[in-house]
Amino acid sequence: MSSILGSPCAGTAEPRLGRLFTGVSDDVEQQATLLRGWNQTYSQMSAGKFAGTVTEIGLGESRIFSEYTGQTLLQSGELPSSLIAIGLPLRMQGPAVFCGMPDHPDALHVFSGRNGFEFFSPTEMVMAGLVVSRDALSELLPGENDDHRMEKFESAHLSRVEPAAAHTMREYIKGVIDILEASPHLLLNGPIMATLYNGLVSNVAALIEASIDAEMAVHSMEPNRRWSIVSKAREAITSRPEQPTSMAELCQILGVSRRTLQYCFQDVLNVNPATFLRAVRLNGVRRTLRTASSVTEAATFWGFWRFGHFAQDYAALFGELPSQTHRRYHSRPRNA
Repeated sequence: MSSILGSPCAGTAEPRLGRLFTGVSDDVEQQATLLRGWNQTYSQMSAGKFAGTVTEIGLGESRIFSEYTGQTLLQSGELPSSLIAIGLPLRMQGPAVFCGMPDHPDALHVFSGRNGFEFFSPTEMVMAGLVVSRDALSELLPGENDDHRMEKFESAHLSRVEPAAAHTMREYIKGVIDILEASPHLLLNGPIMATLYNGLVSNVAALIEASIDAEMAVHSMEPNRRWSIVSKAREAITSRPEQPTSMAELCQILGVSRRTLQYCFQDVLNVNPATFLRAVRLNGVRRTLRTASSVTEAATFWGFWRFGHFAQDYAALFGELPSQTHRRYHSRPRNA
């Protein structure tokens, strides 16, 4: 059983509409078909009745997904070479093996690459992931060592990732799915879907950055060069306040790595670029709340999909919750 809401816009660089798909299965072979385009085969290895679900947000070729499988499986599959797919377990108890490597709950699963992947997954497994086009990701990666970064997708494998980055990605995926399931009308909002698409590709790029342990020679950079990078970053952020800019986009615009940008902001402004970006976006939400029909609309327009964190950050910056701001802007004077 499955259901679809919204319209797919395959092949578009910035999809105008989103697509929500939910599938429930009691058959392991049917489960293997629920993730579109993965060309998968599932074999059940543990005894018992099978149960599985898939929730997928589609944005053209790009997707955000969460899959639950209730039994131990031997999975194999192969994605088109034009797509990059990565995953992080939301729940993984018991031994697992991915492409011959002992698995770990905090490991980044790279499903893409020639010869496909093979995954021995445990019972009660929940895998969340992101799928983007190879071209879109390549365009967004910074100029430094980009060939090395794209080499990561030549074959399926496990990769180490910083725990904080893994946690952020899990929260992002859960937040997007929860919000769009609760407010499916947002799938028909072009600007919000464009923001979601940009955030999706940017988050994949961020995970790649977090999984590469490369030493960057930023400490030897001249002070004027650091100041120039920060100045150009601030200009890029503030020049288009209606278009939220991600860290990955900033790195692509400036042609530097995330680590280089981090060091420059810390050295010049004594603040990290993520904090600066968040402050700019929170101020954008505050302005948008004047005309938005809801807090959800304003927050998602500016790329906030983790509502608990968003409300806390908003209150910390402005001294009131976003719902209080919205009520004040939209309250009507009572009749005398």
